[in-house]
Amino acid sequence: MSNRFFVSTESVSADAVSFTREQRRQMRTVLRIRLGDHVCALDGTGREYVVRLREMNEIGATGEILEIRTPETESKIRMTLIQGMPKGEKLDMILQKCTELGTAEFVIAETTRSVPRLPEDRLPGRLRRWNAIVREAAEQSGRTLLPMVDGIVSFEYALAKAKACDVGIIGWENEREKDLMSVLPRLKGARTAAYMVGPEGGFTEAEISAARTAGLISVSLGPRVLRTETAAIVGTALIVLGAGKHTLPGGNHA
Repeated sequence: MSNRFFVSTESVSADAVSFTREQRRQMRTVLRIRLGDHVCALDGTGREYVVRLREMNEIGATGEILEIRTPETESKIRMTLIQGMPKGEKLDMILQKCTELGTAEFVIAETTRSVPRLPEDRLPGRLRRWNAIVREAAEQSGRTLLPMVDGIVSFEYALAKAKACDVGIIGWENEREKDLMSVLPRLKGARTAAYMVGPEGGFTEAEISAARTAGLISVSLGPRVLRTETAAIVGTALIVLGAGKHTLPGGNHA
């Protein structure tokens, strides 16, 4: 069933699910869904509801619950991607693809070499856009947990988030001793992991030194210099796949 919608837990009752006005508009005008059709509702906690639509109006839509499922589509490890703020629209791709791969949380950090400095008054609009991208990617890819987007934060705050995880990894193109593949065995038994990726130009040596002092492992992704969006996507895929696949509790409610 391809039509999937995240809803708040408050929208789910014992036998029915309510959808928002925007979701009703998408159902009717974009997806051409009609009354009596089946859709999937996700409450962001791992549960999936098969719903038969019974009403559409100006307020939204409602449907009756036919089945409740708990599909195992989430990663064994709760993965946090800490991304140095990149230029242009690159972050859109990073959010979309890393959501598809299983990232549980995104932290957008301002680092020394982050060029764009987003004015504070524009942040709410950007966060709405980023969360919409994540939501759409999660619905499309079969996720049952809705990733969180936390940003924009300082490098120090981001480092503290990474330090709090069971395993913290930071990508650095000048690392000569360890590559990401060599540290994947450290994920065995870990429930949380953080992966830090620099913006264009990467991290400074001072930032790498601070990360190492905090207990993070600096790694390379091979002998070539990768674009920031490539490093984010490839590293996320290796960490999530390296940790195996099994549903764990967590995530964010809609």
